[in-house]
Amino acid sequence: MATLRDIKRKISSINSTQTITRTMKMVSAAKLRKAQDELEKIKAYALKMEELVERVTKMLPANAHPLMTAREEVKKVLILSIASDRGLCGAFNINIGLQAENFTMQNRNQYDRIGVYVFGRKAKDYLARRKVDIFKEWLDIRKVDQGLVEEIASELVQLYVDGEFDKVYLSYTHFRSPVKQIAVFEELLPIQKEGAEGETFEYLYEPDRNAIVETLLPKYLSTKIYYALTESQTSEHAARMSAMENATSNCGEMVRYLTLVYNKRRQESITNEMMDIVGGAEALRGT
Repeated sequence: MATLRDIKRKISSINSTQTITRTMKMVSAAKLRKAQDELEKIKAYALKMEELVERVTKMLPANAHPLMTAREEVKKVLILSIASDRGLCGAFNINIGLQAENFTMQNRNQYDRIGVYVFGRKAKDYLARRKVDIFKEWLDIRKVDQGLVEEIASELVQLYVDGEFDKVYLSYTHFRSPVKQIAVFEELLPIQKEGAEGETFEYLYEPDRNAIVETLLPKYLSTKIYYALTESQTSEHAARMSAMENATSNCGEMVRYLTLVYNKRRQESITNEMMDIVGGAEALRGT
């Protein structure tokens, strides 16, 4: 049975942990506000770019560009998984790792190779422990910038065009609100023609259509990756803030419970001492 000193030491330790989790929650909240500002800057542009590509590709033949050309036989698949280098953010990293792991397990007999192009040490460690094929890893990415995104997009385009992989999927966390983030798994390459049915338009191209499409599709791809990375970072801060808030609340509950136990034990010891005194006095009186 724990002594009063042990309980008091445990309460002190939990109070120290609560101070840390409360501080981490405040830091994550500050980072979340900055990340939301960055996300708002790119969101409107990314959505408008997606709308433009959808409208342009709707009028194009399926083989108008190598990035739109689907392979007749898909043998090699690449998953672009975006997670984090740091933990203490609930199930944020686990959800991304699970998506890649589950896809690999369910389709290992269908494809010759399923590789993972992974962002974040936590997801990389998770997949490595489960023997998932990690094609490439990006670790310790502190800030998402255009140069980084262009490098990634160019590499993915080259891998697809050269036939290294026949299909590319994107796995990231969509930021819906500070308390809700959703893991997304969608096809990135080949670029799909959306809205094939319905109203159509004829566009006047200047310069010619091929030159515009040649520039537009890689730009769309890099914008989509940039947006996914920004959403993922924002979701990470939100998930960590929520996790630290829950941890702080749990610490408070544990302190209240242990304080109650401490007071009960202390009262029991006082009562026992009083009973010993009264018993000793009665024994002396009887003699």
